[in-house]
Amino acid sequence: MSQIADQITAERGPSDRHIRILDAAELVFARAGFHAATMNDVALEAGMSPGNLYRYFPSKDAIVAGIAERDRSEIAADFADLDPAKGRLLDQLEELGRLHMVRKPREKAIIALQIWAESSRNPAMAQMCAGIDGTVEHGLAAAVTAAKASGELPDNLDQARFLQAIFMMADGFFCRRAVDPDFDAAAGAETLFAAMRGLAQVMLLPPTSGEQP
Repeated sequence: MSQIADQITAERGPSDRHIRILDAAELVFARAGFHAATMNDVALEAGMSPGNLYRYFPSKDAIVAGIAERDRSEIAADFADLDPAKGRLLDQLEELGRLHMVRKPREKAIIALQIWAESSRNPAMAQMCAGIDGTVEHGLAAAVTAAKASGELPDNLDQARFLQAIFMMADGFFCRRAVDPDFDAAAGAETLFAAMRGLAQVMLLPPTSGEQP
């Protein structure tokens, strides 16, 4: 994680100016592509001078780190807000999925795809992706464990394979939304959630010795 992202994390949250720059950068990166976009483009979109922009972020990589850390922090807070006392956890997970997969602007999916591609050859970006994936994995695992304990999910659910399947479906969703401007995100999310609920009932651990299949 870059020093800029560490600085933002160390604060109570990103400042209004940081938010303004990150929002502008997301629009620019989605429109022009990460490599073609310039710091001047970001400054223009943010309504500030390039010199002022460099006071907050010294490079495009630092801006991407800021975007990634902001997303990771938001996701961590959303998972921390899940609570069995608020209702069924699968319902809460679906609502959380709609927030990040449907109601967030399509630009988020486009940028995610760019960062994934760049992470295949950029170790720093690969580390950022791993940080976000780790946060999602930890939050999902905790929610699934709690749902199994409450009886909402089968106690013999193969949790590792179930989470892997959810990850792969969600990744495919983001890729489709990024590359297809006509993709119906709401309908796609309904399909994904139905598949998730179906898999939760059939993706079970094999019976142990002495158990009835």
